[in-house]
Amino acid sequence: MMYRIINNLVDINDKSVLIPAGVHTKGHAYCYIVPLTTVNAYQFSFFPTGIRLWNRLPEQVVTSTSIDVFKDMMGELYK
Repeated sequence: MMYRIINNLVDINDKSVLIPAGVHTKGHAYCYIVPLTTVNAYQFSFFPTGIRLWNRLPEQVVTSTSIDVFKDMMGELYK
């Protein structure tokens, strides 16, 4: 779902939640800032968890040219 949201394939307003990290010292250039919260209900909800997982993916996966290529790469990564 993160791939679809980031690539505007679904109609979800992500601009207030998905904030590019800017400078990347670790990982890839397509990382996002994980929202800070002390409330477990939000900390473990979709966006914070999805961003953490997205930021850990290899760059060649997050820069996939289509959803089908993304799915194939994810399948190869986690088989």
